[in-house]
Amino acid sequence: MPPQSLVSIAIAIACQLLVVSYQGAESREQGGRELRELRELGRLREKPLASHLLPLASSHAPLTTHHPITNYQLPITNYQLPLLLTRLWQGKFQVDTISGGHRRAVYSVAFSPNSQMIASSGGDRTIKVWYLAGKRLLQTYIAHRDWVSSLAFMPDKTGQKTILASGSGDRTVKVWNLRHRRLIRTFVGHKDWVSSVAFSPNGKLLASGSGDNTVRLWNLRTGKAARVISEGSGVTAIAFSPDGKTLASSTFFNSVQLWDVESGELIRTFTGHKRPVYAIAFSPDGETLASGSNNGQMILWRVESGKLQETIKAHKKEVTSLSFSADGDTLASASGDKTIKLWNPANGELLRSLSDHSAGVTCVTFSPRGHFASGSKDRTIKIWREKS
Repeated sequence: MPPQSLVSIAIAIACQLLVVSYQGAESREQGGRELRELRELGRLREKPLASHLLPLASSHAPLTTHHPITNYQLPITNYQLPLLLTRLWQGKFQVDTISGGHRRAVYSVAFSPNSQMIASSGGDRTIKVWYLAGKRLLQTYIAHRDWVSSLAFMPDKTGQKTILASGSGDRTVKVWNLRHRRLIRTFVGHKDWVSSVAFSPNGKLLASGSGDNTVRLWNLRTGKAARVISEGSGVTAIAFSPDGKTLASSTFFNSVQLWDVESGELIRTFTGHKRPVYAIAFSPDGETLASGSNNGQMILWRVESGKLQETIKAHKKEVTSLSFSADGDTLASASGDKTIKLWNPANGELLRSLSDHSAGVTCVTFSPRGHFASGSKDRTIKIWREKS
């Protein structure tokens, strides 16, 4: 064989090796991104703080500030531009900032049924309860051994009970009686971190989703799992329908499932996301289900038919949380891009874009009275009210 041919063959082999090496590096880089995303969402390895670093319960008011916030980010579609310009100066938001409470990122916020208190939890393993009128820290609860990822208040029309549930990276779900300031039950059974907790509308069931690929429905009286629903991937979020008959769950497998609460059977799978789904929420009438994924996409689904209603490029980074207002006219989305956006769920129209956090926003929730709260990696909680 001529020497020139040998050289050509050698060069071809070398080029092929370079391509394979490049593809392997690219694959490893993509795998690394996926792992970082999982760790970021799940806070899979939050390092425990030394006990002397944990803040103690206090009745003193934290550092708070408040100032008006306006909508200043223009939507990207031309037909929305004139509408936004007419609204630009019509409304302002007053935002009250609660800081100095959590030593690490805030991962969840929840309003009490009467909207007089708000609970927050974070990477410092604590749960804090604040009195909104005086912006006072009422109590700090320290019982979880790892980050507290999710909070939910039990619905209560009487106003006589204040029951709070918490899910944690320590794989447990805890239930607290805030009126008596004590832990009343710990649910054990999950094999991985608990990503989300939710009470049924009648307050008889507590659901929890976990990285162990299951959703568990707990009997509050006995403390045992009434039902275990198996998913095909780690569960990132759960939500009861307003009538309590169905439960939605989202997973790392880019899908949203709808389950029958009574039987535990799968009713429907909503497919359309191309990336893991991090957040879901039902509209108050139960007709619309919103979901948000880690590529910033938000989808609105018709629950009865399972059909896709709107697909929205909502954020530049992952959608971390979704919440409907009590009247169903507004949908709030939070994102790692540091913004909170308000949408018209009827047509997917962007109403406002709010930016006051200095780091990614991890959670957003409406109160029964119309204002809403957000939590962030900047360790603050913000209460947003529209000024008349």
